[in-house]
Amino acid sequence: MTLVAVGFFLLGFVASWVAGRYVSKGAMIVQSGALGLCGLAALVIGMPGVIEANFVWALIALVIYGLIGALIFRAAQASREGAE
Repeated sequence: MTLVAVGFFLLGFVASWVAGRYVSKGAMIVQSGALGLCGLAALVIGMPGVIEANFVWALIALVIYGLIGALIFRAAQASREGAE
């Protein structure tokens, strides 16, 4: 895995946290879009060999990445609701 891929994955996680913590209307759309774009960019730009070698494993990695991003998003929403 290259540093570019790691950067995109981390950017998606940060976007999930920011969307959950600070966005009130349309937060799920913002989070889904940002996480999806960052995940695809990480695979296509940062790790093109994974897609070429085994497409199914690339899809499994994206699903796991999305689940972790959803957990981060929900935790940020809970902390925002607790702060209010």
